Amino acid sequence: MGAFLDKPKTEKHNAHGAGNGLRYGLSSMQGWRVEMEDAHTAVVGIPHGLEDWSFFAVYDGHAGSRVANYCSTHLLEHITTNEDFRAAGKSGSALEIVAEKAY
Repeated sequence: MGAFLDKPKTEKHNAHGAGNGLRYGLSSMQGWRVEMEDAHTAVVGIPHGLEDWSFFAVYDGHAGSRVANYCSTHLLEHITTNEDFRAAGKSGSALEIVAEKAY
């Protein structure tokens, strides 16, 4: 069997939300893989003083779910608690500099 199933799992998981003038929807399906490898984050109203901001991300597991699930659970927290990010405040240009430094 390996990394693939004999037949795909076609059950779909759907979610939606709204806030900050935004509406979003998402859907996922495992398909032929032995486990669901992808994960996502959808947060409308970021904590830590950024309630008027939102964060959306999709993480592709690339043959495994561990990193995708970790990122889904922890990446936003790592970003918003980063010292440079916090120091930048809500200034768009300062946040661009912080994002560039991260990569």
